[in-house]
Amino acid sequence: MITFKIEKDGEEFHTWSPELPGCHTHGRTIKEAMDNLKDAIHLYLEVKMEDEIAHQSLEFAL
Repeated sequence: MITFKIEKDGEEFHTWSPELPGCHTHGRTIKEAMDNLKDAIHLYLEVKMEDEIAHQSLEFAL
């Protein structure tokens, strides 16, 4: 399960997922911040999967 946190940060909202280090974003509204976090999580997981595939490919080649 992926959880999220949201807090007011000045005039904006800061959102992040504690399970995904470095996966932080913000928005002017809660909805915008959550939409941005959804995009950030998708990108984070896509990059992690690509890294894992590349790593597995290297192990297989050796």
